[in-house]
Parts: sequence; structure tokens; C-alpha cells
Amino acid sequence: MSTTAEISEPTGAKLRAARLYMKLSLSEMAKATRYTKAYLGLVETGKKAVTLEVLTAYERVLGDGMKRPDLVHPRLIRLDTPQERERVLVAVEAGDPDVFAQGPTSSSIDAAICPNLSETAIGHFRTWALDGKTSTLRANAISILGFLPGRENAEVVVRALDSDPKVRKLCLASEVSRLMQWDWPTSLQVADDPTTAPDPKGLGMKLAKEAIDPKDSESRWCAGWLLQRLAPVLG
Repeated sequence: MSTTAEISEPTGAKLRAARLYMKLSLSEMAKATRYTKAYLGLVETGKKAVTLEVLTAYERVLGDGMKRPDLVHPRLIRLDTPQERERVLVAVEAGDPDVFAQGPTSSSIDAAICPNLSETAIGHFRTWALDGKTSTLRANAISILGFLPGRENAEVVVRALDSDPKVRKLCLASEVSRLMQWDWPTSLQVADDPTTAPDPKGLGMKLAKEAIDPKDSESRWCAGWLLQRLAPVLG
């Protein structure tokens, strides 16, 4: 079993992010863990504490999904309360990118926002991914679309990463930092030249798993790009 230390923040939001990343509904999670849906809902929204028993149950059901860390960035944005997440969701629905234009966002934000987006809001993210005013907004929009199902979303992700060098570098660095927990300057350097990675073999092993991950089109694209350029040092 994984230890609590492997999860950077054993909060309700982190549990919810891991569950959504593994594409499980709250009802399915309740059935798998033998807790009630109502109780798990309270835990995930921070209204009840994350106990060791609940954490263990989530680890057992979700496996690798519980180990999906955030990137290491000094300005990483997190939303700690349901009220904050609801405020951002309302803003996005109205066409205001809000926190997505302010700095890199945590995976728990992506997981909390994605299941609640209307088609109108998803359309905003498609527009921002290609035509957002800043590279930060475009990169964050790509992360949201990568998390969403559907061919149209995946095609926008690929189009943006193929055509936007600034955003490509941010997304590649985010993938490296998230997988290896390297600091942001190191991750940016590896994004520029993957052969400079401090641990190329370790990075290659993690990228190989990401490259076949059906849950995140952004991660698949970035992993494939990095693996191709890591080849000279992997032997």
C-alpha cells in the first residue's frame, strides 16, 4: 500500500482529483470503498476530515491515480474551498478565464472544474487554447482540454502544441516537473533539451507510461515528444 507521504496533500480536493482522473463517479467510488456516497461527498468537499481509513480505501481503489502529483512551481494556484471553485466555474461560464490567466493551476483545479463545464464553457477553453492573450492562459486551457474526453478537445490540444512554441515549452516543462518533481528552472531546461535531464532513464520510464495514458491527451502528446528526443541518451 502507498504511504500518506506519497500524496503531497491528503485533502478532500486531492482525493476528488485522483478519483476524477481515474474516471470514477462518486457512486462508483462509494460502491468500491463501501462508504456511502453522501459521506464521501462530504470528505471530498472538505466538510469532513480525510481519515487514514478513507485515504487507504482511495489508495486501494485508485492506485496510480493517487500518485499523480502537481508540478513544482513557486506560483502554483490552488483552490482550497468549494466556494472558490464555484466562483471560478461561474466566471469561466461567463467567458472570464479568472485564475487560468493568472498562473499555473494545480491538477486538483482541473479535476474539480472539468466535470462541471457546460458546452459553452468548453468552447471558451478551446478558444483560449488557441487564441488566449497570454501563454499562461493558453497552456492552462490546454491542460483542461487534455483532461476532457472527446476527439474535438484532443484535436485542439494537438493543434496548439504543434503550432505554439511558447505554450509547448510550458506544457513540456509542466509534464517533466509533475512526473519527476524537479524544480521549475530544471524542468524548463529539460523541455528545451531533454538530453540534459538529471535522470534520463527515470524520466524515460515515467514518460513511457504517460505516452499510453488514455485519460489525458496533453500528457500523451508531451510524453511522446519528450521520449523521441530522449532516445539518444536512453541507449
